[in-house]
Amino acid sequence: MAGLQSEPVFHSAIHRDRDAQFRATAPPKRIIKEKRKETVMCCTNCGKLGDNDDVDLKKCAGCKLVHYCSQQCQKENWPRHKPNCSSDFGEGIQPLIKSVTANPMLSYHLQICLVLEFSLHRLHTLPASKRMTVLRAPLFAHVDVGIEPTKITEFMNLYTFKEEWDKDDMEGMLQLHHLSSPRSWVPPRTPSSTNLAIWKQARESADEDGADDCAVVMVQFVNNFKQAISCPIVVGEDALDAATRAEPFIMCSALTGRETRKPLSIGSCFEYLNTHIRSDTKNRLLLRAPMRESDKELIRDAGRNKDAHAPQMLKLKMSRESVYVSHPLVVTPASGSGHGQAHVPLQIDAAQRDVEGEQVQRPEAAPKMNRAERRRLQREQQKEMKHRK
Repeated sequence: MAGLQSEPVFHSAIHRDRDAQFRATAPPKRIIKEKRKETVMCCTNCGKLGDNDDVDLKKCAGCKLVHYCSQQCQKENWPRHKPNCSSDFGEGIQPLIKSVTANPMLSYHLQICLVLEFSLHRLHTLPASKRMTVLRAPLFAHVDVGIEPTKITEFMNLYTFKEEWDKDDMEGMLQLHHLSSPRSWVPPRTPSSTNLAIWKQARESADEDGADDCAVVMVQFVNNFKQAISCPIVVGEDALDAATRAEPFIMCSALTGRETRKPLSIGSCFEYLNTHIRSDTKNRLLLRAPMRESDKELIRDAGRNKDAHAPQMLKLKMSRESVYVSHPLVVTPASGSGHGQAHVPLQIDAAQRDVEGEQVQRPEAAPKMNRAERRRLQREQQKEMKHRK
């Protein structure tokens, strides 16, 4: 040992109950794969759905990420699409967002977040006619997302050392950073005509399914303003009930064993979902993807405290989630090291408790699903038991 370390060394701890907690709440992969196939793409310019017989969607030849129903729509959208039309993004976040909306557990908690953002659980105080007017009005939400290393130590190295540290072939995972509604932005943002057209189609579809008294929210998942995926989400009664009960999340530290309670909020919901995704070491949720240079650069920009929206939303996520908390520990070198009792401070990162074990979060009550999803999950579990026999 040549001397005391002047730079932090990042370690992580794994909670012994992490894997069991994950298995208890994650749906079978077959359900996610099945529901992903049901996803309907639409024209990026006009919003026409690809499941219509008269619509033939084709991918952009440059990035293969966006779809158009005609050359005219592609031409009209080109000025907006051109800055981010690149093959460097790979598959982008599109398959990851499909997995999020196809996952009943993740979708349920996202619905709770939307209830909280738009105060839908407080509408019962309004007269019935006014309540229905609010529920059936177009609602739009913006969710900042990113792809982060599955190992918290790699994240902290990118964040701390920036240009000095890098690694090839890092495995990444989807993470949710922040949710907001365009009306709260300064200046307020109005939804595009395309998103409004998609919302109207989703509203009609929800009415046909008997969900005429449920809110339909157009959610736009945005990755550093380089790619945006819009998905309509129908907010179910179970999510309204959960937001009304407002049961807290319980979190247990892998380092200290101490349990803490976090009140129900959009931030605590996101932390629970991000922790759940981190715990998925076998990619059962289909939310893992290779780290791209743009993903690494977003983390480095957050470390530089760059004054831009996406890095600041990542820093906001870091400020509220326990996984990023570092605890200074003192390590005494071995007696034969020749340095007596010199102490080397190590940065022990609390984050890997969940993903690799640092922290396990669990709600007091198990997440609910609607009846159709519950029956579907039960059928899948019965199939799985037969396969095991």
